[in-house]
Amino acid sequence: MRRCWLVLLLAGGLVGCLGGERSTPGSPGEEGEGEGEGEGDEGEGEGEGGEGEGEGEGGEGEGEGEGEGEEGEGEGSADPCRDVACSGHGQCVEVRGLVSCRCDDGYRAQGLQCLPDDVCGGVTCAGHGDCRVTEGGAACDCDHGYVVAGLDCVPDNGSCEGQTCSGHGSCLAWDDEPVCRCDPGYTPSSRLGLDCVPTSQVCTGGSIQYDVDGDGEPEDWFEPFPEECEMYELVNRTRAEHDPEGTPECHYPLAYSVEWSAHGRNHSRQMAEQGGLFHADYPMAQNCAHGCDPACEMDLYMNGRNEPHCPDLSHHCNIMRCGIGHVGIGTWQGTWNTQNFY
Repeated sequence: MRRCWLVLLLAGGLVGCLGGERSTPGSPGEEGEGEGEGEGDEGEGEGEGGEGEGEGEGGEGEGEGEGEGEEGEGEGSADPCRDVACSGHGQCVEVRGLVSCRCDDGYRAQGLQCLPDDVCGGVTCAGHGDCRVTEGGAACDCDHGYVVAGLDCVPDNGSCEGQTCSGHGSCLAWDDEPVCRCDPGYTPSSRLGLDCVPTSQVCTGGSIQYDVDGDGEPEDWFEPFPEECEMYELVNRTRAEHDPEGTPECHYPLAYSVEWSAHGRNHSRQMAEQGGLFHADYPMAQNCAHGCDPACEMDLYMNGRNEPHCPDLSHHCNIMRCGIGHVGIGTWQGTWNTQNFY
């Protein structure tokens, strides 16, 4: 805010405003303003000029303070590189508001990813297709009679004939569709369920906007715990191998949901703190939760034992039901919540 000092010029009886902008010649008051801002060659002018210089320095101080405040706000703004991981093979850089990836040796930038220089290196498409480079990396164009399953081309025959499950599982034929029962450490990469890839490639972190830890501030990133990914793997293995028990059941794998896994961990935390069951979100299907390791928890889901608040076999109807495609899984201090499906 500009400060205006009224100065009474005793000799001339003029009133001037010091510290204001220079006025064009005009009224006596305007001349007074000019004298106040001027350096002042005459005696009266020197005195007024001294006050004017002092005010000017104060004005500069105010200007510097405002500038620093604006710069401080800029420094506190969101980092545009915060959620850019460059596929774990590079570093995000920001230039004039634009972000890009500076990739490690052996990798090249493609959008905000760092992909291997030879994206299709080692991708055989199971010998029944050709690898091509896409924006997301490698993909298979399969021969006639084959369909894409991750980076494999598998027979499109509705049976287990010719299905290799990527060499990390076994194919099981069901009335609804064939599906791979993957070995420990592996899970199908898509709903088709006819390949087995490392679970770490499917159960991955991602962006969210949800208050996981209950501190009143929503997190913007969720990273699954290894045991949460183990439970996700168990869900798909259970769906693949479970013999139907009289209710409509499907065996295809479920996709991993980052958002609902964040909800699951939040609910596990609240159960751990309250010492009892907690439900707040109701998607298409969900499970009760008790609290033990993944194998124990899966047994509870499928059999209902030792869980008096839920009837026997109530869980497996949710685990095995048709019409759902995703699952969210969370744990907190030994309490589990595998409850969210949609």
